[in-house]
Amino acid sequence: MTAAKALATVHGKPLVYVHHMRAHALTPLLTEPEPPSFPFLTLLVSGGHTMLVLVHGLDAFQILANTLDDSVGNAFDKFARELELGWQSASGALVEALAAQHDPLQAVDKPYLPRILLGTPTFSYSGLRSAAMRQISIAGGARTMSSKEKAALAYDFQLAAFAPLEDKIVRALVPQRGRGWQLANSCASIHPHEIRSVVCSGGVASNAFLRRRLRDALDSHGRHDVTLHFPPVSLCMDNAAMIAWAAHLYWHERTHDLSPHVVAKWPLDV
Repeated sequence: MTAAKALATVHGKPLVYVHHMRAHALTPLLTEPEPPSFPFLTLLVSGGHTMLVLVHGLDAFQILANTLDDSVGNAFDKFARELELGWQSASGALVEALAAQHDPLQAVDKPYLPRILLGTPTFSYSGLRSAAMRQISIAGGARTMSSKEKAALAYDFQLAAFAPLEDKIVRALVPQRGRGWQLANSCASIHPHEIRSVVCSGGVASNAFLRRRLRDALDSHGRHDVTLHFPPVSLCMDNAAMIAWAAHLYWHERTHDLSPHVVAKWPLDV
């Protein structure tokens, strides 16, 4: 931001202050041949955030579900580190590649890891991370585990990590007839069937397995009419293009005011 303020001052140009999670949510308005129309749901999944948001418009974001502790991306990072997968690419990509080596038809005695806080408007990933660490410890540590054991654990870790994401999306878009949490309880003015688009953005949205799981979850609950929008993989991580695009959308908010500072916890819904 200091660099941006200096350039704006030297060249006499205005600034647009951009919330980077809004930029993630709005990226498909740039990249999709048929962009989502308001209102739409956005699932923001990254190293710093895990939230389900109802986007009414450019200036109206309503958080429907948020994480109590870790983000899903941070859980992937720590899991990859505990499995000692290395640093040859992003942690999430390493876990995804390892999980792809596992045959899902291979019988296992029981699921390795718990599916946490299903049926609630809340995410939590600290418990999943701890459970994964225990499994690695029980196995004698990452260095004593076989490649098949690591692949099986990585596969189940993905299932456990993505189960709450699938659950919240389905409960937001499929009327539950009074059973459990649903979008209608959070936003009475919009019926679930009015939502026809879901944007999944952030670093974790680059995971191909997650993309398939979300599509299968919606289809299995009769929401074939809902379109899933994912940014190109190259634009899932934090990037300048999404910020520039958001600045274009918020051009009406441009200013020469240099007083604002970086806000580490800038609320998304204000």
